[in-house]
Amino acid sequence: MKPNETNDDEIVPPALREVKYEYTPALVDILTHLNTTILVSTYQAGKLLVLGAKDGKLTISFLDYEQPMGLAVSPHRIAVGSRRQMHFLVPAHETQERDSKYDSCYVPRTSFYTGNVHGHDLAWGREGLWVVNTLFSCLSTLHEDYSFVPRWKPPFISQLIDQDRCHLNGMAMVEGEPKFVTAMSQTDTAAGWRPNKANGGVVMEVPSGDVMCSNLSMPHSPRFYSDRLWVLDSGRGAFGYIDQSSGKYQTVEQLPGYTRGLSFAGQFAFVGLSKIRETSVFGGVPIAEKRDELRCGVGVIDLTTGKTVAVFQFHSGVTEIFAVEALRGFSNPLIAGASVDQQEREVWIVPNPNGPIPVVKPSVPLFATPSIDGGSSSGDLSPAQLIDLGNKRQEQGNQPSAMLCYQRALEIDPKCIPALQNLGYLAFNMGEAEKASDVYDRLLAIEPSAINYLLAASVLPVIYDSEAEVQHWRERQLKVLEDLAATGEQVDATKSLVPTCFFAAYKGLNDRDVMQRRAAAVKGTDFTSRQRAERSDNRLRVGFVSAYFRNHTIGRLNIGRLENLSREKIHLSVIYAGREQDEMSERFRATADDYIRLPRDLPSAIATMSELDLDVLAHADVGMDSLTQTLAFSRFAPVQAATWGHPDTTGSTMMDYFISSVGLESENSSEAYSEDLVLLPSLGIQYERPSLPEKHKIRNDLGLSDDANLYGCPQTLFKFHPDFDEILAGILEADPIAELVLLEGRLPEWTHRLRRRFRRTLPEAGKRVRFLPALPHEDFLSLVANVNVLLDPIHFGGGNSSLEALAIETPLVTMRGDYLRSRITSTIYESVDFTDLIAGDAEQYIGLATRVVNDDDFRVNVLRKIRDASKALFDQAGQADELEHCLLTMTKAG
Repeated sequence: MKPNETNDDEIVPPALREVKYEYTPALVDILTHLNTTILVSTYQAGKLLVLGAKDGKLTISFLDYEQPMGLAVSPHRIAVGSRRQMHFLVPAHETQERDSKYDSCYVPRTSFYTGNVHGHDLAWGREGLWVVNTLFSCLSTLHEDYSFVPRWKPPFISQLIDQDRCHLNGMAMVEGEPKFVTAMSQTDTAAGWRPNKANGGVVMEVPSGDVMCSNLSMPHSPRFYSDRLWVLDSGRGAFGYIDQSSGKYQTVEQLPGYTRGLSFAGQFAFVGLSKIRETSVFGGVPIAEKRDELRCGVGVIDLTTGKTVAVFQFHSGVTEIFAVEALRGFSNPLIAGASVDQQEREVWIVPNPNGPIPVVKPSVPLFATPSIDGGSSSGDLSPAQLIDLGNKRQEQGNQPSAMLCYQRALEIDPKCIPALQNLGYLAFNMGEAEKASDVYDRLLAIEPSAINYLLAASVLPVIYDSEAEVQHWRERQLKVLEDLAATGEQVDATKSLVPTCFFAAYKGLNDRDVMQRRAAAVKGTDFTSRQRAERSDNRLRVGFVSAYFRNHTIGRLNIGRLENLSREKIHLSVIYAGREQDEMSERFRATADDYIRLPRDLPSAIATMSELDLDVLAHADVGMDSLTQTLAFSRFAPVQAATWGHPDTTGSTMMDYFISSVGLESENSSEAYSEDLVLLPSLGIQYERPSLPEKHKIRNDLGLSDDANLYGCPQTLFKFHPDFDEILAGILEADPIAELVLLEGRLPEWTHRLRRRFRRTLPEAGKRVRFLPALPHEDFLSLVANVNVLLDPIHFGGGNSSLEALAIETPLVTMRGDYLRSRITSTIYESVDFTDLIAGDAEQYIGLATRVVNDDDFRVNVLRKIRDASKALFDQAGQADELEHCLLTMTKAG
């Protein structure tokens, strides 16, 4: 624990000069990693506490508010509930100087007078700010003509009156609406909750009022996060969740304080802790027996382990915490208070004196529905503008805001085709396949065009719940394509982008039929018939196209072989369809005879491609990018080929060959391709030895257990086929000190869905599954170095990551499947005559994984062989020669 230190980033008001606190260093690391600030209200001290991080230190500010209680945070505003008012702070980030020590700024803009309603909990929803009106035993919203608008009350409350009859105090939002509430009792008399506070607490569903869980002690802060309803059983000092099937409360962590105030960010929960007063309010609650042991502050719990990993603790000055909220996206904001304290920092926001004079226009009150753009109200925007704004939000990675834009566009025009297309696509990419399917059904009912059918046929779950669900979605996909074929409609690939079907490859099925049906609905053009210019030499003109020729898996798989193609025989055109530029993209530029930056708009891209005088065009990864996939349905060279950057057939009649490898394919592999299959003797990639960090982080640095046997599978979550669960469960059951280490999904919904499946398929063993947040590449390599063994997913295994594992010399167990996508690791092993960790079935997979961890002699032998194999694996010049021979041979064959 670090004692408090006074520094320039700390604002301590006069009333709290004697405040003393300490914190664990891990708190700073967590806030920095999450890029998050924690806001804490304490009505007892009349302060809003701001905990941030900068340059490896904790930054702390105390701001004056009169008895602050509930807090609500959104990207565009902060609400602070005080004794008689709701205060609203708005962002002014653009005012910060480039060298400022703050990364954002929020300033008070207005307040709303409610009178004293005891606003214990606040939350932003679809209709604006929701308030838990504890004094009047109801949920409320705000309206400029009233103190508050009662919206819901428990069914046992008979009238609206300021008597705090049940101590309604907490609210959990789901999709912008109140869904669950906490109360201290089911009573309908003034302060009737007080006699039975030790075990009278309940969690209720909204709007039904049904009691989901009872016998709680003064519960607070219900929150729906990661597919669970979390609740603080405050009178017992507990953090836990409600098992919604049984209605039972499951304690996850016991904390040394009265738990009140809860927020989440990433894999962490932030829980407020309070000491309790020797008053009748707390008399009789279980935690009162440990009054002298209680602490005040904020505890941080790692949801992957259920353990407290960091603490901020007051020793004096503050004894009770009320609300805790995580402000994501900023780790060190300047937040101004709403007091008249002359020693509190002043903040002024003024327009540029040299700029235009701001125009006053009607605006939506700050307590109303949050602005989607942080500026104009949605009422000011047309559907087309809302769609453009939603697209912008998608590019910025703000999917919830993008979804709100499309939904509002549809509220204005329910038949708005672009809004439905974008809403369905976004829901699909967020992992909500059922919602996307419903949206596309609406879309097809309005406009049954080929492009809309292809969008609907692209919808697949990112995370499947079961093998039966895999089959269900395949059947749905085929039915949509059958309906499309019946219309006879086609998409013109010279005028419209063709949606990808990226997730089809992860089902473990033969995709040829699906891809050919999709391709039949696309009309491409042959651009090779035009007159060609005379050439200055007789070299074979070869083009390689990708949107990922940069520091990306595709870039790393291709740079070595392209740099080593013979320039005496081949004129190389590198066609880059991406936007990002880095050191590796510069290497592609340097090795090319011609380096073409392909425009991202389709007409310009086609015009550019049709001007290239190519003999062979090789697509590195058809199916990963909509532009390059669309180009794959037309012909820009007499010979065109795909390869296994995305290991699935294209279905395109314009694609002549699929370049693979002998080891990657089985005897019947040709049945999985619409192209002619060309098999290289090796992988044909000439992979460079990865550049590894000089010093790896140790387990402690990564938040991993020193005592556990760590089985790592740090792969993208859509590789976790339901069939893999049997193996994971078998490993965890066979090794009692095993922990499975995974990485969180790109979107929280992906992680939530896999966790939910694991609760069914790994009910007990699943408690030893650890999800780490996304890691920088160097930390990823440190993780690979720290686990005892790596597990290659079945049906769709590793490629680039497998090569990195062997460079680090970490054992990797794999099981070869029927298709290329599950055979890359085994082919790598066989290329260096190492087969000890290739399993033939699930039982052998489990046995190899646990043996290489627990059998010392076997492990030593395996590590020696991997070390020897690693020396021969990388920078194999002959692999580029194989690719070169392949290109020349395909051209002669025509």
